[in-house]
Amino acid sequence: MEVVLWIAGALGLVALGATVTYLIGMAVPEPVFERAQRHGRYAGLGAADDKRRGGGRRIRRILPAAHPVPRLLPVRA
Repeated sequence: MEVVLWIAGALGLVALGATVTYLIGMAVPEPVFERAQRHGRYAGLGAADDKRRGGGRRIRRILPAAHPVPRLLPVRA
């Protein structure tokens, strides 16, 4: 019975989080979202990404060679 209560509590918290997120989204005015989009506050949107394209130098990482997986030996009982 205790497990059922834990599962119900977890589902209740997830539902509460989703509801609060929805309410916050509905409470923020549309001009705030438009301004944030113009200034690149969202990934892949706005002018902030256009400024950074093609700049800087490429970073190359050399990864070490993969170690071979050790063979497992049978255990004698």
